[in-house]
Amino acid sequence: MRELCRLKEIFRAIYVFETTLKKRFRLSLNEALALCALEQNEKNSRELAQEIGISFSRMSRVLGSLEQKGLIKRTFGADDRRKMIFSLSPEGRRKISELHDHRPELPLLP
Repeated sequence: MRELCRLKEIFRAIYVFETTLKKRFRLSLNEALALCALEQNEKNSRELAQEIGISFSRMSRVLGSLEQKGLIKRTFGADDRRKMIFSLSPEGRRKISELHDHRPELPLLP
């Protein structure tokens, strides 16, 4: 039961962290994690969902939001035109740089 109570504190810390992200960078935690996942190379939505650890439907909403903000770009797969590939836009690269330069602090866990 102690582990369950500890999880409560972890969730609270994540909530505080995400609130800071939203206020300072106008990003949800999942949006920031997706940008980080795309920093090194492009990926499809399934790869992103698996890397971040969220459902495919949630990932679709995150990608839609990032695309609407102009932070990512979508292209068709070379071998399969039904496959969407996502990468950072120039604005997305600037946002990642901003996140690296002004890193929000992670709350300390008790």
